[in-house]
Amino acid sequence: MKHNNNQLENSESSKYLQGCPLLVPLLNARANEYWLFHGSDSKILPTLLNTGYDPRVSSIDGMFGGGFYLAENSSKSNQYIPCPSCEQNCILREPQCKCKNQGDFEFSIILYRTILGDVHIVKEYKKHIYREIDKHHPVRRPPKKQNSEELYDSVMGECKKYGGDRLNYREFVIYDGGQAYPEYVIQFKRSVKRTKPLLDLKNVIDNCHTFLTTDLS
Repeated sequence: MKHNNNQLENSESSKYLQGCPLLVPLLNARANEYWLFHGSDSKILPTLLNTGYDPRVSSIDGMFGGGFYLAENSSKSNQYIPCPSCEQNCILREPQCKCKNQGDFEFSIILYRTILGDVHIVKEYKKHIYREIDKHHPVRRPPKKQNSEELYDSVMGECKKYGGDRLNYREFVIYDGGQAYPEYVIQFKRSVKRTKPLLDLKNVIDNCHTFLTTDLS
């Protein structure tokens, strides 16, 4: 991000992140470089590691349009990793895993070395700005800076803790294939100790029907 030169450390976004720091360490202040997490379907993992991501063909259904989404919380990225067996239990699909041996599955999450550069920080979300209404002109780039034709380098959706109006956890979006490098692949297992059993909808309906039709007089 040559256009920022050494001025990035004194930019408004850098000052903001100094006052409201990320959970992950700052690796390089001259580029706003951080480690950030990304979770995805295990089928996509080889492509991300061997070929890299391509924001140009990313889904435009994200909160901030097409782009590559990352998080400072591993738990947030974990929400986007489906069960490798039933392919459910993630934020974009059915919320419950149908597998009895959930604790045996191994999951992978990528820790990217990410250059955020000059960050556009979003506290008040406006869909028409970040996703566009016209489906023929989807957003796959960061927004322009105020009174300028220059673009920001990335977007950060601010969490409610720091004054955001939508997100419980921060969300980061980059739009250039060279902004992030997969530094580590972390393998883990999910704890099933606090997993709720699948809801037996038929049983609930039957119980409600019994309650409503019981003569309590």
